[in-house]
Amino acid sequence: MKTKELKLARIGNSRGVRLPASSLKRYAVGSALIMEERTEGILLRPAAGSEEKLSWEDTAREMKLSRESWREWRVADADGLDTIPWEPAGKAKVAEKRPPYGRKPAVRAKIIRRYEIRWANLDPARGAEMAKARPVVIVSLDALNERLETITVCPVTSRIHSTWRGRMPVRCAGRPAEIAVDQIRTVSRSRIGARLGSLSEEDAAALRRLITEMYGE
Repeated sequence: MKTKELKLARIGNSRGVRLPASSLKRYAVGSALIMEERTEGILLRPAAGSEEKLSWEDTAREMKLSRESWREWRVADADGLDTIPWEPAGKAKVAEKRPPYGRKPAVRAKIIRRYEIRWANLDPARGAEMAKARPVVIVSLDALNERLETITVCPVTSRIHSTWRGRMPVRCAGRPAEIAVDQIRTVSRSRIGARLGSLSEEDAAALRRLITEMYGE
């Protein structure tokens, strides 16, 4: 994530900053911005085309009323991700020829990186847990991903709930989707399938902030 120091200018009793034209163009900023006060600082986002997020209490109330039942949905009918074919990750490859004297050859582990978008098989699931084979975002640290047999992920869905505070908009395989931070979980690395892509630096930073806001306070 790129950072830039901005100088404050006095405007009456308030203060203002000059935003780079390239940043205004990149985020399609019009005549107004929305300011959010967060624990880590101030967030500015475009006002046009954006919906204000609910509070955590109202988000929880809306989620409960929606009664999402992931267990009953077929990916093809309800989640809109059916055109992305399921591709399980390849088996671990032998890194060298079988040595003499009965020793086993070294096996190269499947490399999984933080902020990659990958297929994952989330079955079996219970209750309101997201189920089926679906894209997920890897959120565990690479140091853990390289050594442990478990991976921490956030599921991705094309069911859009733009006002829910625990969901982050993103594009998956070229289409609108949401990262369901409220469904974060740790799964066996054997559940993780093929790579679909990865988050941009900006999206990765936004995801870190949302995870911190939801679970770090």
